[in-house]
Amino acid sequence: MTGVLTVTSRQFADAQLTIPDGDKNKQVDVRIGYTADAFQVLDDKTRKALKEFGYKSFVGGEYSYSKSPRWKSGIFLSPFLFLSSGKKHWLLVKTADDYAMLRLDKSNYKLIIAEWEIKTGLKVEAQGDSK
Repeated sequence: MTGVLTVTSRQFADAQLTIPDGDKNKQVDVRIGYTADAFQVLDDKTRKALKEFGYKSFVGGEYSYSKSPRWKSGIFLSPFLFLSSGKKHWLLVKTADDYAMLRLDKSNYKLIIAEWEIKTGLKVEAQGDSK
């Protein structure tokens, strides 16, 4: 579901969503929003929902602190997207038929993960290194 911004109970800036762009992937600046019933990935400029998931639709979440994301679930994204130096905070949230791969900021990744776990009732699994 995509649409306009609805009233959110909490928002976090400084995140990026990885989206397919032809044969490659690109990262878009986003805000993470938590409403009463949904997790939203909002375009940072327009505040429109790029992705929106009901909390009950989630089947899992994975966290990775690494140069490129490491996923137990086997979701593959082009490795050329992740040639930046230094480790980053990655969060993959999944429903039965969709996912959102997010790069989070060091200043708020713990809060975003904690809020997601509270709202969904699921535990985020850590992959690879942790910080």
